[in-house]
Amino acid sequence: MEEKKVEVIKGLMCPGCGGTVELREGNNVLKCGYCETSLLVMGDEGVIQYNVKSKVPQDEAKAIVKKWFGKFDKDRKLKDQAEFTEMFLVHIPFWRSLGQVCGWIFGNKIHHETHTDNKGNVRTTTRKEPVERMVMRDYIWNKAACDVSEFGVQQVDNSGISGNLEPFDISAVEKQGMVFEPTYSRTDANLESEKWMLDQAKRSADIDEVIFQKLHTIGKKLSVVYYPLWVIRYKFKERDYQVVVDGLANKLLYGRAPGSTLFRVSMFIGSLMAGNLLLTTSLRYYSTDSNDLLIVGALAGIALIIYGFLKFRYGGEVVEGKKAGLEGLKLQDTFNSLKDSGLIPGMR
Repeated sequence: MEEKKVEVIKGLMCPGCGGTVELREGNNVLKCGYCETSLLVMGDEGVIQYNVKSKVPQDEAKAIVKKWFGKFDKDRKLKDQAEFTEMFLVHIPFWRSLGQVCGWIFGNKIHHETHTDNKGNVRTTTRKEPVERMVMRDYIWNKAACDVSEFGVQQVDNSGISGNLEPFDISAVEKQGMVFEPTYSRTDANLESEKWMLDQAKRSADIDEVIFQKLHTIGKKLSVVYYPLWVIRYKFKERDYQVVVDGLANKLLYGRAPGSTLFRVSMFIGSLMAGNLLLTTSLRYYSTDSNDLLIVGALAGIALIIYGFLKFRYGGEVVEGKKAGLEGLKLQDTFNSLKDSGLIPGMR
């Protein structure tokens, strides 16, 4: 998700004179440049629908999957012995919301300063700097409008959509591949997109301690975009796996594959050695009264050891893409909460 860039939709025709008209994304009222007829564009239940045409042939999607098979964390026989069983194109509906957030945020920037006296004692002090930020930013939000648990793709890259929106014609899109219908409510999409935009705006202000804020979303426009995805299924050692490839950018979005035993063992041993090194080093410097170094070193060492164990324990199957990224986000959220609570001194 990124800042808004308004797109111009082409391919519409004036019902009055048959001339070609252009529509700015988010608008549903326009005037024909030839006969000057005012036109109202309406989608399903008042929501305008667009589609993105696939630009990736089947062979190219298959090639990107084979390249992924050859990575070092996969079973070394996978690239040569995997048997492709199914390849088909699907068009998944995504809610797409454009809007602007404006307002003010007041609060404090928190600075942690470390001082050492003549006797070598270390002291950390906290200083608060009052700040105020004006917010005025454009945003684009998108999220799958139906159940995509089978495909593992909750969002798509807005930069890929840029310049590729076309008016939705279900008969033309169905000729390319399967079309899914939106099942998640428009109301929920509006509420979730507004919350996301407000959170992003608050984060962009870069204020550690918020005292007062007044933010509003304006000019919000909601639409549905049907996005192409290649679904590729294959069999390896009598087990079935699935990979999803972006039908526009030709990049792997989600996939499952058997892992490499050598990679799992190497990661476990390597992280165990590195984690123990950090732990012993931080304990050695603890004698110089550096509590901060001890805590940071201990946490980093333990995290490395746990990371290596998880790679060894669950590396029998490699999961790549959005679902795999969720665990990383949970770990990052945990780390951020530790910093915010002050359990990692000197870091904010």
